[in-house]
Amino acid sequence: MTFRFPIFRAAALALTGTVLSAAGQFPAAPTAAAHLAASPEPILASTIPATAFDSTTAPVLSDDDAVAAPRPALLATLVAQTIDANPTAYGDRECLARAVFFEARGEPLEGQLAVAQVILNRVASGRFASTVCGVISQHGQFSFDRARAPADGRDWRTAKAIAAIAATAAWDVVAPQATAFHATRVAASWTAMRKVGTIGNHVFYR
Repeated sequence: MTFRFPIFRAAALALTGTVLSAAGQFPAAPTAAAHLAASPEPILASTIPATAFDSTTAPVLSDDDAVAAPRPALLATLVAQTIDANPTAYGDRECLARAVFFEARGEPLEGQLAVAQVILNRVASGRFASTVCGVISQHGQFSFDRARAPADGRDWRTAKAIAAIAATAAWDVVAPQATAFHATRVAASWTAMRKVGTIGNHVFYR
């Protein structure tokens, strides 16, 4: 699946070289310089200044979680290989996988990856919470019930694979610098944000 307008094939996120701790937590992001006002939109609603932060890094998991090289030509192949490796979801990784599952299951793989990258971009930005679990728990930002457990099956295994791929920067950035998205059915007017692209049923902004 592709963007509805030209694919953004930005350079892959630079690895930070920071190893995930035994508790499964990502490295903390810098202290936010300013708090953002929550938007009234029903999902992933936030308002940020028009000048987007410039972040090209992402948290990195331990070597045991790294996806085998060389990278395949298709994201679907990489996802299948990662599913076969049966990555474990725990700590911030589980929070990331749950967000992908509840916000984007059934979406194109690129769309699921974009959702994961939005969350990691928020952690790296210093404008939101400093952990993945903290980001998805912020009031008014995500629509899913975080108390619900994902149903075991192909969608959950895919979400765990997408979380591992995003966290290890194993695939290109698909929605460059995006920090927010909404469903295409939502008539949002986010004038302070720049539209990055549309993937599946989600529109992404930075």
